[in-house]
Formats: sequence, C-alpha cells, structure tokens
Amino acid sequence: MKNIAISKNLLSALIIICMIAVPVISYGGNIVVKPGKFDHFAILLPEKIRAGEGSTIRLQAYDAYDNLITDFGGTGKDFNISVSGSAHVQPPILKASSFTGGATGITITDKKAESVVVSVFETGGTVPVMTKEIVISPNKLDNFFVQSPQSVTAGTSFDIRIIARDAFDNPITYSDLESKNIKITSSGMANFKVVNGAEFKNGVGIAALVAEKVGEVIVEVQDTVTSSKGKSPAIKVTPSVLSHFKVYAPKEAAAGEAFGITISALDAFDNLVDNYSSYGGGINITTTGRVRPSPYFIGQSEFRNGQAIVKLRYDKAEEISVIATENNKTQQGKSTPIIITPSAPDNFVVVTPDAAVAGQRFRIKIEAYDRFNNMVKNYNFVGNDVNLNATGTGVLSPKTLSAAEFIDGIASVDVVYDRAESFAISASMSARKEEKITVKKQKEEVKTPEAAKVPEKIPTPAKTEKAEARKEEKVVLKKEKAVQEQIIPKEEKAAVKKAEKAEKKETVKEKKETVKEKKADEKFFEIKKVSIIEAKNKAMVIVNMKAPDGDTKYQHESESVSGGDWIKIKLKPVVNKTKKLWKFKSAFVKEIRIEEGKAPADVDIRVDLLSKQFTFDVSRVKDSLVISISNP
Repeated sequence: MKNIAISKNLLSALIIICMIAVPVISYGGNIVVKPGKFDHFAILLPEKIRAGEGSTIRLQAYDAYDNLITDFGGTGKDFNISVSGSAHVQPPILKASSFTGGATGITITDKKAESVVVSVFETGGTVPVMTKEIVISPNKLDNFFVQSPQSVTAGTSFDIRIIARDAFDNPITYSDLESKNIKITSSGMANFKVVNGAEFKNGVGIAALVAEKVGEVIVEVQDTVTSSKGKSPAIKVTPSVLSHFKVYAPKEAAAGEAFGITISALDAFDNLVDNYSSYGGGINITTTGRVRPSPYFIGQSEFRNGQAIVKLRYDKAEEISVIATENNKTQQGKSTPIIITPSAPDNFVVVTPDAAVAGQRFRIKIEAYDRFNNMVKNYNFVGNDVNLNATGTGVLSPKTLSAAEFIDGIASVDVVYDRAESFAISASMSARKEEKITVKKQKEEVKTPEAAKVPEKIPTPAKTEKAEARKEEKVVLKKEKAVQEQIIPKEEKAAVKKAEKAEKKETVKEKKETVKEKKADEKFFEIKKVSIIEAKNKAMVIVNMKAPDGDTKYQHESESVSGGDWIKIKLKPVVNKTKKLWKFKSAFVKEIRIEEGKAPADVDIRVDLLSKQFTFDVSRVKDSLVISISNP
C-alpha cells in the first residue's frame, strides 16, 4: 500500500471549498407560547377523607391541551360549587381571583360516611364544568351499637349484634377490631354467660349469650384498648318451662287442724314459673305418711305468679313430708319433715283385767286419744284430771286420776272395787284441770261450840308420796274426831302453835322473795319467743316479750357480715329468756341470732337475710317487737 502525503496548503484549500459549498442557517428571537382558553379543572384529593373532619381539595385550571393556566386569576370568571348528600363545601362560590398560579382550594366537610359528588358550574351555566365523586370514610372507633332481642327465655341461647361506630354514629367497616380486646359484661337484676365471643367482620360482631335468672339484663360491650363502650336496651329474661316444685311447710302441725303450705312452680334454674296458671295441669298432693291429706289435689288456677298457698289437713300424728307432683307428669317437689302432733284430748280407752277380788287392788291402764284416734302422748301437759266411773252398784276408788299420772299418753293406776259383781270402768276428762294445792299454803278453819277457830296441825314432810298421803288422811280424821267430841288435846294445841309460828316466818320470807323477784322482773323486758309470718313479698319477724311498765329503747340498722346481709337491732333494758339461735324455713330469713350486748341489760338481735335487695321497718306493737321485711 502506497503512502499518500497531503500538504498543509492543500488541506486548507479543501476546507475553504467545503465551507463555500454548504448553505448558511440563521435563528430569530424566543417565542413565548401561552396556555389557550380555559377548558377544564383538574382535582387533587387527599389520601383519605374522614367523616367529621374538614378536607381541602385542590382545583387546577387547564386548557384543552392540559396546559396549566397560571394566570387564570385574571380571567374574571366566577364558579358555583355544589356537593351532594350531607356534605358542605366552603366557599360555595369560587372567584377566579382566588386562583394562584392556576390553582386554588375548597374545603368539604361531612359527618356522614357516604359517597358524594362535587360539581363546578360556571356562573350562569347549567352544565357542570367538572364533576367528581368523593368517598367520605368513617372516622376512628368511638362506640358500639348493640342490637338485642326484647325478651329471651332462661336457659336458651340468644345472639347479640355489635356494630362498631365512630363519634358520628357511622358504622365502621374496617376489620382491624380484635375479638380478644372486646369485653362483654352485664348489668341489671339478671346476668348471663357468654357462650361464644364476638367475631368481627367488616366492623360487625355477633356473640352468643345465655341467661339463667329472670329479670332485666343489659349487655355492655367495651374495647379494652380504646375504652370505646356501648350497651343494649334492657332485655327481659322470662322463666323456662316447669322443671320441679318447692314445698314450704311448717316444722309442726296438729292433727286434724289446717296448716298452710306454699307450693312454688320452678324452672330448671329455680325461677318462679309465673305463667303456670295458664298452662299447668294442677298438683297432686301426697305425703310420706300413712293417710291421705286433704285436699289431695289443687288446680292450676290456685297459682298466683307461680305460687299457691294451700291450707292442708292431716289426721294422723306422725312425721311426714308433703309431696307435690304435676298431674299426669313427673315434675315433683318435697317438703322438709313435718311433725304432726295429736290434737286436743277427746276420749279414753280403759284396759282392765278379766277378773278381780272385791276390796283388793287391781291395776288398770287408761290411754288418752284425740278425736282422730291418735294417742295424746303429752296428756300430762295439755289434759285435765280424769274421772273414773263404774257401771256396777259398788264403789270404785280412787274416782279421780291426776293428769300428771300420764306418761306418753298412758296412766297405770291401782284401783279397788267393793262389790262382787260384773261391772265396767269408763274414763272421762274433768271440765277443768285441777290445780294442786300444797298443805303449806292451805289454812283450814274448824268451828266448835267453844271456839270459833281450830288451828290445824301442819304435817311434816314424808319420805315418800304414799307416806305423806297417809299422814294427811290421819290428820283429817283426827280433826273430824276432835270436832265431834268438842275436845282439842293440849299437846296438839302446842304443836299447832309451834307450826303456825314457823309458817308465819316462812310466809314472810316468801313474800319478801316474791316482791324481790317482782321488782327484778319489772326492771327488764324478757324475750320469750321468736316467730315469723310470711306473705308473697313480705315477712314479719315477731319477737314476743314479757313487758313490764315502761318503754324499751331500740335501735336498728343493716350491715354486711361475711358476704351476707343482716338486720341488727339493739334492745335495752332487755334480757333473753329463750334460745340464742332461731332457724326458719323461709324465703326471706335464714336465721336469727340473739346475743348479749356490750353494755349490761343490752341484747342484740341479728336477722340473717337471704335477699340482697330488701327494705325493712321495726316497730313495737303491745308486748312484741315487729320487724317487717319487704322484697321489692
């Protein structure tokens, strides 16, 4: 390959030739292109618009080629702005002069979470220059709206609907609520158990609950993180179907005499079935005893608000329990034991041997019975003395038997009959109970022709009752003989005088002791007995007192002890003459305690109540203190 060398002169000539051959290009001054005529607005929205908060929206003016009209403020145009729904816009009239650099702002406020449409009209125009749909979102969680049924049945599960809402009551649809933070509680007279907790979806949670006790209950919901709360309207809890009965009866009753029992119809949760009278089948009444009570059936119409008060009669003296059973069904209830005591003594049965010897003692038995053929085992306390009668021509001795001779309703006595013949013995009760009078307190006057008064000799105490009886008999015979012969032995006169002197001394001593005891009794009130009377919603505790002349002071208050509610009454001056603890089968009172107070002659009466909701009042009626307890 040959090397070609070009000289510098030749190169310069070539460059000049090229420059002459190319045409020359020239430029004029810069041209400023302005935006064209206004064509439309562009809208700039914030990331989220929340209910209740004012949000600013940016409007920008553009020509048909999307050029920002920066000098739009000089066009002199005015625009009307409208918004749909519950929203408000500010300002409602937008002047061109408010635009800076082609842009301005408007503020939209809406308390309701909804979709709204913003429209911009040129003043005088009917066709909007611009429309834009805007979504107003709920604000943050503030409270809960709880939907619940008006009434539910005890023991039956029911659902509640929990709706999360903001401060403006807009439902919150976001699902960032955590069930673990939702606490469900109750208030009111009844309560419930949470079967299934609330599971939230799109701001709505559903929970399953069950109530067991009748009354009104309110469901309360709280978010433990935000402290947002809500509660339902009052829900009425009604009783379930009949499950069993409860029978309340006294501890003791007399045979053949009516006594009150209360029968309560209850569901499985011990709620009174208050509508039992409308669908119940009636109650069959039986006992654990040997005879049938009266009445033995009561209809459902006897029930008022789930309870029936029945006057029952039972004729056999024995311990029984009353059983109430739903007619033709199995629902049942049983009372605590009742001791049926005999009624008043009515007749006697005399048990005699087949044969006896005239003038010699033989033993007979007398048994006391009431009119229902129950043996009156406490005849020695309630009966009068007994007259013994014979059908024969002879004389039966003794003719009268003391009631004190009876033990467990039976008296065994030795009698004598003086005729050899066939006869029968019968017994009858004296019209009144004879009072035993001791010789010590008895003074007998014997009149003679010489003296108007013959003092009687006071017998000395004997070692046995028989010896004493014989001695008394001898003294009487001796007196009768002295009257007949009109002679009073000298030694007897001396003995009588000595006895009279000793008796006088003892009588004065007794009088002093009696006065002393009387004064002591007058000083204090004495509590003798405590009893209770109950109605449906009220009970009265009656404290019977032996009251002297004067007033007793009492103070009353309620107090809580070991989780229980008590009524406390302070009495003075009082002494307790009865037992210290009284227990009752009652719907109001569990027990009553009578305790000595801190100061002398003070007594504290504490009434342990079963219900926490009660009112009470204390008053004195004659010789009794009455505590009235009401269950509202």
